[in-house]
Amino acid sequence: MTTALVASRDALALLTTGLRSELVRYFSGYSVVGILAFSALVPWFVANFLGWPGNSGELSAAQNVQAFWALAASIAPVATFAGSYLVTRESYYGTLRRSIVMSGVQQVMGAKYLTALVIGLATAITGVAAWGGTVAFSLPPEVRGSLLSADSWRELAGVVVASALASIWGCSLGWIIRHYYATTILTLLIPLAVELPLLVSNPGLARWLPSGALAGITSLPFEGLLEPGPAFLVSCGWLLVAGAGALWTVKGREF
Repeated sequence: MTTALVASRDALALLTTGLRSELVRYFSGYSVVGILAFSALVPWFVANFLGWPGNSGELSAAQNVQAFWALAASIAPVATFAGSYLVTRESYYGTLRRSIVMSGVQQVMGAKYLTALVIGLATAITGVAAWGGTVAFSLPPEVRGSLLSADSWRELAGVVVASALASIWGCSLGWIIRHYYATTILTLLIPLAVELPLLVSNPGLARWLPSGALAGITSLPFEGLLEPGPAFLVSCGWLLVAGAGALWTVKGREF
């Protein structure tokens, strides 16, 4: 019993050390500034494409609040990219092999997945604060008041959970692909250029896709999406598949 406790404590210490190292690496350099900027720019781009908040005067306060949180859900693809960046950055600079040789595959993968969870949470909160803070000034006072109410901020939980899951999903894609530019296209462009239009045109199909499941978690106002609970289970299923694929890919490659 004592040996098992010591082993668990040592494993936790190694994981904590790995998390600290990954966070230091992630926040070093200027690349992270671009990622954090994207967390605000992507919902801004989607909002402007849809004409919001320019048309906020034509909507009720409740509809504007719903539009805000629906647009905030577009931060999830940024979180997906951020999670993949934990792997693709090291792959791009050729340091991934050294990390694995020094610490072992299980230790490195565990640290990166844990960091992806933390980064996903941080990306969601940063994106909502940065984008939401600028949008709030362009909204009518009554809408701004409704947006800041306790009932409105309950929707933040869905955005945060979706972004956390998206970041873990992205980390798996990074392990599977390990090519910076290919992974960027898969994590950023495809969800926005393919899956988002599919949510509008065919939500019955899109709800089973990764982005569609995340949209269900955030309760996007599209007919045919899954409820948050089932959508969460579908997302977890995608994470298990991607995680298994990442593990199989890593074991089958030379470092």
